[in-house]
Amino acid sequence: MQSRALTVLARIGFVCVLAAPIPFAPHAVAYTKAVTTSSCGWDTSTGWVARENAKAGNSNWASGIPPEYSGDYMSSEAGVTPPWGKGTKKSVEGWTDRPSGTCGDQIGLYITGNGRPVTIKIYRMGFYGGAGARLVTSTTIAAVKAGTKASITKAPTSTVSTNWPVAWTLKINRATIPGQYLLRLDDKGPDSSFVPLTIFDPNIKSSITFVSSVLTWQAYNQWGGYSLYKGTNMTRGTRSTIVSFDRPYDGDGSGQFRYMEYPILKIAEQLGLNMNYITDFELDSGVQSLRNTTSLLFGGHSEYWTANMRNFAQGAVDNGTNLVSLGGNAVYAHPRLQANRRQLVMWRSSTADPNRNNPVLATTGWRQYPISQPEAKLLGAQYVGLGVSADYTIPHPNRWPFMTMTHPARLQSIVGREVDSPLYSVGPAVEVLADSAINFHGKAVTIMATYYTNAKNAGVIDISTNGWTCAIDDICPWHPNISKDTKNDAHLITEEILKGLTKGPLGVWRPAIIDVQARTKISALQRI
Repeated sequence: MQSRALTVLARIGFVCVLAAPIPFAPHAVAYTKAVTTSSCGWDTSTGWVARENAKAGNSNWASGIPPEYSGDYMSSEAGVTPPWGKGTKKSVEGWTDRPSGTCGDQIGLYITGNGRPVTIKIYRMGFYGGAGARLVTSTTIAAVKAGTKASITKAPTSTVSTNWPVAWTLKINRATIPGQYLLRLDDKGPDSSFVPLTIFDPNIKSSITFVSSVLTWQAYNQWGGYSLYKGTNMTRGTRSTIVSFDRPYDGDGSGQFRYMEYPILKIAEQLGLNMNYITDFELDSGVQSLRNTTSLLFGGHSEYWTANMRNFAQGAVDNGTNLVSLGGNAVYAHPRLQANRRQLVMWRSSTADPNRNNPVLATTGWRQYPISQPEAKLLGAQYVGLGVSADYTIPHPNRWPFMTMTHPARLQSIVGREVDSPLYSVGPAVEVLADSAINFHGKAVTIMATYYTNAKNAGVIDISTNGWTCAIDDICPWHPNISKDTKNDAHLITEEILKGLTKGPLGVWRPAIIDVQARTKISALQRI
């Protein structure tokens, strides 16, 4: 029985995207409905992103809200500014009843305030001539009282959730075109905050579909004192095993968007590429947008992948869709969604997990028993450790996409905080785009950014460090002051990758040049 389930998990193909949801994941159909975007009249024909970014932007979108990092970067780590928990308590915060929506959807916004009117500004994030965002609309609602105290379930679940009333409803209409949004909340108090939202169009024909990693954001969210990593005493022994989306994100409220995704988004929108935007939830559902795209793009930290997400992505790659992870530690954790997809479950092989021996329902690492599906089988490389700070060297600077570098073939301090390699797992034969030899806890380890192409000419890139995306804007929590040369070159290389994705399957015009042969035996070094 176990062997059969593993086979199903590993081999479900692209037919899942085109047919029924995966039978062992009944939650996959939640939120799914027949949608049409014609009633909104969105301009999403070829060139729509360029036309959108030609509009005037609003450079003051973040005024008074400096980047505050999520609870994954705690005050105990050197170089983190500001440390979590040391900032002013937010006077106004909020969350939405779903992380994404499309034409005709109504998104409930739940807010806690201080008895003052709240101004809600809806910003679409992009380039906009360097302004970085465009104010789509704004409204001021009547005084919002402080929400009731968050509830916390007993350990080991330690689930933090709120039960605030809906303060305002956003109706997705003609004005709110597809894209990544930040809802800014101001009440003339000491501190304002953001609430993230993705608006998608399942009918857009796009060169690139950008997937926002909201499951990972929520896993690390320390709001209310608990995340899937730490409890109120900042130790792993008191962490949650189930976290709720019914609460704000900690930090500045934007999750990990501002430093793990926004730098890539700005480049893509500046280039005017044909884009679509979805979240983990749409990928988990296998929405129609996967039929209409040639590439899936992930930012700097896409760690949490449900079984549906991986099956749909693997099926797409098997049928010629490119996949690019501009980060590290992707596809590492295998969580489960429950409670109408408002709760994220992750027991991590705990003996308290009632499904710990079930290869479908167990919530542990993808590579670990009883799932035993290393992430490198999809990505080409996989996570080997954290706490790294090192340089990338480029062994073949004349090869795509690194031939655009304008400085010596080294990217300083870009390797960190979590890093990947192909050398310590089974996986396909890969080309090495960049590498870094480090001594990690007394062991010699080689980090590698990898690239491979398959029989259907899909190209898969794992940049293998979640320091890449944040380095573009010099906004890495663990390493401030990235050099101008590294920032510039990371920007140029990212630009080249994005432009390459617009040409269709990468393997048609840029087949991988094999440097590391396929690995068929699992190394003892699964995690350092």
